[in-house]
Amino acid sequence: MKILDSYINEQKGVQIQEDRLVASEFIKGGSTILVQPPLASVPLPAKRHQRCNYCLRKAQLQCCSRCRSAYFCSNECFRNAWLHFHRVLCEPQETDIYKDVDADRWLLERTALTLHSHARLNKQYSHSPTHLPYAIHALQLHTPTSCTTSDYNQSTVDAVAQFLEPFDCQISSEELSVLWKRIQVCSFPILDPDQQLEPVAVGVYPITSLFVGHSCRPNAAVIYKQGTQSIITLEDILPGESITIAYVDLISTKEQRWTELRKKFGQDYKCDCIRCQGDLALIDTALEKGESLGLTADDGRKLLSENLLSWSILDMLRDAEVREKDSWSPIQVLEPPQFTHFVSRIAFPTVYYASIDDKKHHNSPSLYKAYVKEDRAHIIQRLPAAMTALLNVPQVPAFTIATIRAAESLLLEHIAEGNWVKTSRCALYLFVIYRVIYPPFHPKLSYHTLILARSGWNALVEMELIGMERKLERIYANGTRTWIELAKDAIDTTFGRESNFWRDIIELQWVYDREQKVKGAC
Repeated sequence: MKILDSYINEQKGVQIQEDRLVASEFIKGGSTILVQPPLASVPLPAKRHQRCNYCLRKAQLQCCSRCRSAYFCSNECFRNAWLHFHRVLCEPQETDIYKDVDADRWLLERTALTLHSHARLNKQYSHSPTHLPYAIHALQLHTPTSCTTSDYNQSTVDAVAQFLEPFDCQISSEELSVLWKRIQVCSFPILDPDQQLEPVAVGVYPITSLFVGHSCRPNAAVIYKQGTQSIITLEDILPGESITIAYVDLISTKEQRWTELRKKFGQDYKCDCIRCQGDLALIDTALEKGESLGLTADDGRKLLSENLLSWSILDMLRDAEVREKDSWSPIQVLEPPQFTHFVSRIAFPTVYYASIDDKKHHNSPSLYKAYVKEDRAHIIQRLPAAMTALLNVPQVPAFTIATIRAAESLLLEHIAEGNWVKTSRCALYLFVIYRVIYPPFHPKLSYHTLILARSGWNALVEMELIGMERKLERIYANGTRTWIELAKDAIDTTFGRESNFWRDIIELQWVYDREQKVKGAC
């Protein structure tokens, strides 16, 4: 363990305490606290021709002329790959034998070969990657039995053992079985921050999985630059506080999350985070109530499609004002439009009133300061109140996994079609959902805020061309201004100013400000 202590001590502001990564000093939200290349990684099969098979860079690639199956962006990447694994995998072929590649088997092969080549590389090449000894040591510290065997495929392991047998790196099926189970715990999907956070690869990061615990309301998250994983803090972290990330999809019920966590960490695993056992447990209570409606994927799609057509922001505002005066008179059903306005006003009032430019409720000169204050000090108190209000509504089809997934699918479809009014409505609904499910500045929420800002602006332009009410135009304009400001802060905190997302939001802000000045001059 001492070898890993020295590695962690090289990172800023963290240390190992009782086998967990904790803050050794005050860490500001948005800080990068642990950076590590993968022990091994493979592009997803669909991305194999688009990503360097070594560094995962998206660039002009050259196919290996010998095996006709691997793609590299440079001679350096080809050389590094050859030293670590490609010398074994590269056999003369007339066609691409990896046409139907299995990503799990590919990752197992590559990890096994990287481990086998490590000792030889250390002896022969002084420039062997410096992170490898630490990553290998961390991998060996994982207990193989901590992972269940429900997804374990013995035939895959036997096939890899048979494939490697003719070479000087024989590894028994038993050894590969242990390695496979360890990989299941240590593997992470690699999302491309420059390509809409789409999954492009899978990587093995043993140090993260060994020391960074899980939470369904984490205070940190992972982002990637090519294959290098960085852990960023989502909020201010005090000395002695554990660093946590989410290892499972948070858009799921408690039972679904625990099932996946037990597959990864063992049948005895229990999560005691604030969402599972604490103040935010009402989120799952409300989600489970929605799931009891039994909506299918088709039901969710039909419901949302109908609501995107009928959604009237002015009607929603008038309805909310009436209900607020009447102490929120009983509501029978909350569909996506009603849900969006209902939850926003209760859980995120500062952002809600700023977006509609309600001077009576919102008069802060700086939305950013109000936003930070809201998220840091009050969101934990407001979310349970919003969930309690949802539980008092007989039916909330808007807060079901089927409807959320339908919204994510329809959002992409409407973006591709250039239907920005529907896109903005769908994005607004998802924005509220994500703010309930994810902690502030989570990568998914930060990126979606950019989508909301972009779709809000495009919808404003689209509606101006066909003509709309003056009040509705003002609401769209103020809403767009709010989303741009929120997205600018979120992108800066989560992805930084070197990312393409930062360039996108700055360009959007410039266009918006220019158009508002032109309108003001007229």
